[in-house]
Amino acid sequence: MTLPATAQAIYDLLVADAVISQGLGTYTFTDGAQIPAIAVLFAGEHLPPGTTVEGVEVTITALPNGYGPQLTYSSTILNPTWRIYIAGWQSAATLQAMAQRIIALLPGATATPLQGDPPGEGIGVIDQVVVAWTNPTLSVEA
Repeated sequence: MTLPATAQAIYDLLVADAVISQGLGTYTFTDGAQIPAIAVLFAGEHLPPGTTVEGVEVTITALPNGYGPQLTYSSTILNPTWRIYIAGWQSAATLQAMAQRIIALLPGATATPLQGDPPGEGIGVIDQVVVAWTNPTLSVEA
């Protein structure tokens, strides 16, 4: 299997997986249109105003947000690292299963829980996990 080298390729890998597709919630736009709740976003980028999210949402950083150094005999190679945020909005029931499946699809990925909103407060996020993945087969010039 060829590992994804861009955020769009990570997106394509995830939406092509039946387990991920079945676990995704929905985005509902102001015109009533609905799509699966998965997106590639740049830092500071938002969904269109008025968009609501139900269920489990997956957001992939559009650009690597770091680099994992890999030592070789003669130099250090920098491998790009992406973050994939998984948020459970109304329920966190399938959140862990979604994180585990993403980790299974991206060798070497790790997951860290992020604190969701306390019950009865905030924007409605019940629980969140961030998956960090460094592509070991892709490097940038150091």
